[in-house]
Amino acid sequence: MAEVKANGFPGWLLDPLRPTREKVEPRYRLPEDVRIWAVPLAIGVGLLIVSLVGWAIDARQFYFSYLVGWTFCLTLALGSLFFVMIQHLTRAQWVVAVRRLPEALVWTFPVLIVLFIPILFGLHDLYHWTHHELYDPSSPEYDPILAGKHAYLNVPFFLVRIAFYFFIWTLLAYKLYTLSVRQDVDPDPSIPAQQRKVSAWGMPLYGVTVAFASYDFLMSLDPHWYSTIFGVYFFAGSFFVALGFITTCYAVLVRRGPLQGIVRAPHFQDLGKLMFGFTAFWAYIAFSQYMLIWYGNLPEETLWYRHRLEHGWEVLSQVLIWGHFVLPFLILLPWAAKRTPVLVGTMGIWFAIIHWIDLFWVAMPVLHTEHMTFHWLDVTCWLGLFGVVVGLFFYRISRHSLVPQNDPYLARSLALH
Repeated sequence: MAEVKANGFPGWLLDPLRPTREKVEPRYRLPEDVRIWAVPLAIGVGLLIVSLVGWAIDARQFYFSYLVGWTFCLTLALGSLFFVMIQHLTRAQWVVAVRRLPEALVWTFPVLIVLFIPILFGLHDLYHWTHHELYDPSSPEYDPILAGKHAYLNVPFFLVRIAFYFFIWTLLAYKLYTLSVRQDVDPDPSIPAQQRKVSAWGMPLYGVTVAFASYDFLMSLDPHWYSTIFGVYFFAGSFFVALGFITTCYAVLVRRGPLQGIVRAPHFQDLGKLMFGFTAFWAYIAFSQYMLIWYGNLPEETLWYRHRLEHGWEVLSQVLIWGHFVLPFLILLPWAAKRTPVLVGTMGIWFAIIHWIDLFWVAMPVLHTEHMTFHWLDVTCWLGLFGVVVGLFFYRISRHSLVPQNDPYLARSLALH
């Protein structure tokens, strides 16, 4: 395992290991073309520079748009991390041929830490609970409800929690990603067991950190509102969008040639089954959250949905019902649809769009309470951050094998039928 050297800083942020491309079978390599990763990266950086103009014009709008785009990229990495860990825990053999891309995607967390810095400057504009006058009994802005939550909702503790979340996520990503890449060079038979052990202690930590992160990043935008199922809702969306992105990438790589004949219809069928299943799971969780709040009929809970069912936001609520559940459910229901790379790949693109709309629907009514509003910053921040993440993702996979070439179950995965 010593043959694969660690990367130095700051290159470690982009890829923790030196390239192993020379020791990879030719059929498992991406073409040596820097444009594969440089073009999306350049587009992303360009759109973020454009977004800075919007920050100078309307800083509060910029911070909300940036938070939605950043959270979108975070959910991609979190969904991929769950995908990798659950496959190790269940010893799934079919997934080996389609495991490397989500493994490479989980190493997005160090970059996301850097990209979180603009949000730090916008905490006062984003989160109402950061306003000090809310906790001063002598102030006319004093809020007794938020004062009761001040032990949790305060900036120092918020930053400590964020640091803890990213420490856990980065640690899990580092161990799972580097073990897999090292196995490409050194087929150590103990590596699968090590990956399962990491996944075993990592899964409960993942569940807790994802739940609390959803509260901190999104639910606390409206600090009076709370939902005990929101963490599951956030997780469902994360796995939903990650599945779509992974499937689309494999559909492109198969169509373009590098993985043609390696990732086949049975692999797309199984990925399609997961996409179909989590379409229904997201709908189940979303409906459960709404039904319980509607049935409880408590003003501090129902107000959150009221803001999203009036002033134009009800249109977006209908878009989510049809676009996040009904249409994907019907399209992915047939057996043949899940075995068609072009179709499931196209659905993966739709998953990304509708998931961003979902995050937009959660966050933006806090900023635009009187009427639904789309701003050009919503698009430039989202696609800018997404372009950076995608560019660096392709940079990593261009340096290593597209499949875990020495995994003991790779042959069985390639022979899947």
